Amino acid sequence: MPATPDPALTQPSPAGESRPRIAIIGGGAAGFFAAINTAEKNPAAEITIFEAGHKPLQKVRISGGGRCNLTHHCFDPVRLVEFYPRGQRELKSLFARFQPKDTVKWFEQRGLKLKIEPDGRMFPRSDSSGEVLELFHALAKRHGIRIYNQSRVDSIQKTERGFEIRTAQASHRFDVCVLATGYSPIGWELAKGLGHTILPPVPSLFPFTIQDAVLKDLQGIALPEAKGKLVVKGTHKTETFMAEGPVLITHTGLSGPLIYRLSAWGARALAESRYQASLTLDCLPAQSEEALRDTLQERFLRTEGKKKLGNISFSALPNRLWQALLVESGAHVEEKAELIGKKTLNRLVENIKRLPLRVSGKSPSKEEFVSCGGVALKEVDFKTLQSKRVPGLYFGGEILDIDGLTGGFNFQACWSAGWVISEAMKDA
Repeated sequence: MPATPDPALTQPSPAGESRPRIAIIGGGAAGFFAAINTAEKNPAAEITIFEAGHKPLQKVRISGGGRCNLTHHCFDPVRLVEFYPRGQRELKSLFARFQPKDTVKWFEQRGLKLKIEPDGRMFPRSDSSGEVLELFHALAKRHGIRIYNQSRVDSIQKTERGFEIRTAQASHRFDVCVLATGYSPIGWELAKGLGHTILPPVPSLFPFTIQDAVLKDLQGIALPEAKGKLVVKGTHKTETFMAEGPVLITHTGLSGPLIYRLSAWGARALAESRYQASLTLDCLPAQSEEALRDTLQERFLRTEGKKKLGNISFSALPNRLWQALLVESGAHVEEKAELIGKKTLNRLVENIKRLPLRVSGKSPSKEEFVSCGGVALKEVDFKTLQSKRVPGLYFGGEILDIDGLTGGFNFQACWSAGWVISEAMKDA
């Protein structure tokens, strides 16, 4: 059964008592962080979290396969914003005041120690998201923060006295309202109803569907480092996106950090093109084309010239991929290496350095709870995260048109937003 709201929420404060009433719509990372920090800075505030689901903090619980990737070990705000395809300029303001170093300090001061993975991701030392949930719930209870689960907010109306918030159970009055509903149509509709522009959400962070024959039967092969160039032809313009990082060949195409980066930066263009694009993959970015050609010529024409091409391995590439590239380039694998023609050798070098692939769609991904889109950033004051259109209305986290790459960056944007909101609330 849905929780029954406290009748006190609909009543005015006692005569002579001025206690600001703050509603936080959304029980996720940004909402909880804003609530807890506000309670610590403004103990007089009455804070209520409305969560539409059965339990709050579900995305925190499942993050990182249940390990919870809280943030990233990038303590330079200027470099940090480079991991966000949208919202870089606005995030500079937030990260100047609360960045990953502050996140680490915040959690460790409250008894939750973090560790750094080799790729910079940061997790609880326990590798358990449950420890994060326990901490948040304990702090919420300590500060008397009300939490109402299964309490979807149906409407928010701005009044002279603040905000009237309606759920299926009752109507509530608050002085301040924070919208922190994440990637949710509910939150966007509420924001739109209050006069805000919503940029249409489209998926971000997803693998590519690629059906080119060269990748057939190569599932599971990984390149530790590659470079990609994605060209997307839209209705009015052609856009090009570049990225580098590890790549994984899957049964449907390509995945891995490189592909996630390209899909994030090209999210809007890819959606417009219905996920049709051209991808050029440099399988060996550490070696120049000239150096690669010299190396292959030396081996094929001299040191291993008497071997069959199919029996020659190339340690710089996974063997199955190397063999597939030989065939793709027109090499006769049963012939001696010294008989390879100049054109075939050039095609092989070309395919290693600029393998042409056709993106024909997006594949399902566990990361695809991230999208770009949301409340237009120009309508929010990033000094406080207060709406420029509705005084007393604040936005936190993924309801905004801000999204980051994988690695703890989306959570960091939530922590920073929650902290900045709490700064604005400390004197409410």
